[in-house]
Amino acid sequence: MERLIKEKRLFLARGDSLDSVKVEITPGGDASRLEVIIRFVYGTIALIILSVFGVIAGILVMINFVTCLILAKRVAPGFIASVIAQMTRVYAYLYYVTDERPPLTP
Repeated sequence: MERLIKEKRLFLARGDSLDSVKVEITPGGDASRLEVIIRFVYGTIALIILSVFGVIAGILVMINFVTCLILAKRVAPGFIASVIAQMTRVYAYLYYVTDERPPLTP
């Protein structure tokens, strides 16, 4: 089966190095009716949890902006990158791109 790889490149505060976040998505086959119901319930729970982490990541992005301007340092780039990767996994699951359930937390 063909693997679909989505890659978000993020510059992290490590000199001139470039780190990336890779999310591998395996396309699924046919889904049963029960799987569709489970996907809806699980996806709703995952989106609620993800929204909390998204708010925290958004606050950290604003803090990053200020600290980058003043101190030329970044705050928690790994956490922000993991939230972005988790968003990609959850949306791929909810949009029926893959049958693999994402974890509930990043």
